[in-house]
Order: sequence, then C-alpha cells, then structure tokens
Amino acid sequence: MRLEGNFYKVITIDQIENSYKIEVELFANHSIYNGHFPQQPVVPGVCTLTIIKECIEKIYSNSVHFKAIKECKYLSALIPQEGLRIIINLAIEDDKKVCVTVLRVDNEQSVLKLKASLM
Repeated sequence: MRLEGNFYKVITIDQIENSYKIEVELFANHSIYNGHFPQQPVVPGVCTLTIIKECIEKIYSNSVHFKAIKECKYLSALIPQEGLRIIINLAIEDDKKVCVTVLRVDNEQSVLKLKASLM
C-alpha cells in the first residue's frame, strides 16, 4: 500500500548531484493514528521508512526495496499535527547505498539517521 497521497504529500524535491533534499508534509488526521496511539499519536517508524522508500522510487522512477539496513536510528518521535513537515536529506552512492537524515522543518530537530542498501 502506497502512503503518498493519503498519509503524506511531497512538497519539493531538490537535487544537487547525487544528493536530494525532499520536503514532505504529513497528514495529521490519518486513520493510522487511531491505533498508534489513540490518546498520544506518534508517526510509526515503519511509515517513515516507507516514505523514504517511496521518495527514492520517485527519484529512480522505478520500484526499489531495502536490501539491507546497516543503521537505523530514531532520534526523536514525530507527533502528528496540522502542517507537520519534514526534510529528507538523501545521498545515493553508485552501488545503490543510501545515507538519509530526516529533520523537522519547524525546529530542525533530527528525527532519523539511516544507512541502507537498495535492490
């Protein structure tokens, strides 16, 4: 199931060589928060990874999968709120290895660091 369009939308994708800066807005009223967690909703980590994967697919114009995740460190929780935007900084190496950092736009707080290889 694709999350783009009903869980989030891509605002911009800027490219500088093999690096990308992707701004994404998360939708605060998605039904996933009814189960994760109803009284104190948090963006599920797997959804953040799916957003990253879907953005990479948009760049490649092709389906991709994480072959291996070397490092995935969540540094802070994303609490859904109206207008919540994140920046995905993505560097892709020739051998389909990616280094990703995710930041909140409003306070530049680090959310996630990821090192992975794609297939």
